[in-house]
Amino acid sequence: MSQGNKSRILALCGILAPIIYVIALVVGNVLDPSYSQIEKTVSELVQRGAPNRDLINGILVIYNLLIIPFSAGLYLSLKKGWARSVVLVALVLTALLGAIVTLFFPLDEGGRSETLTGMMHLAVVGLVVPCTFVFELGFWRSVRKDERWKGYGLFSLVIFTITLVFGLATVAFVTSDFRGLIERITIGSTLLWIEVLALKLYSLSNKPLSSTS
Repeated sequence: MSQGNKSRILALCGILAPIIYVIALVVGNVLDPSYSQIEKTVSELVQRGAPNRDLINGILVIYNLLIIPFSAGLYLSLKKGWARSVVLVALVLTALLGAIVTLFFPLDEGGRSETLTGMMHLAVVGLVVPCTFVFELGFWRSVRKDERWKGYGLFSLVIFTITLVFGLATVAFVTSDFRGLIERITIGSTLLWIEVLALKLYSLSNKPLSSTS
């Protein structure tokens, strides 16, 4: 397989990942119409005892697994330097932690975190958040002087700002009736970051990966 084809496959993983995530939310809502996308968080969709939890978890795990090859493709497309390594590590950690919290640490029923499992859910999610900030800022740092990614560094900074502001708002309004909406803006900004960069990565796939190292 040529380097270009490998790059396209890695990029396609990133293109598919946000779509898979959205599918998980849509399927969960279709199967459980009582679930509110505005009032409830994603964690509440797959909390302990939630209907169709195993199915939704399976879809979310696929999302997280797709992030790993995408992160490899992004790493190979960036110029040598510590920043691209930071992006790779932070993205892979985000994916692995996301899969772990999905499979092993659901919230308790009612969206609570009273048991050890529920508390671990909050702890692992608490690690995902800074990893997200790191890969968004790391990417900005990596592409500042790379003409192939012109404008994408600024885009990453904008996404970082949205993620930070609405991430803090999610914590501040965690008991509100619109916590789900705020969280979806936070998650949606990261999904948009992945989608836009994956599409750009695909457009660069006609260039040998080695040319960027």
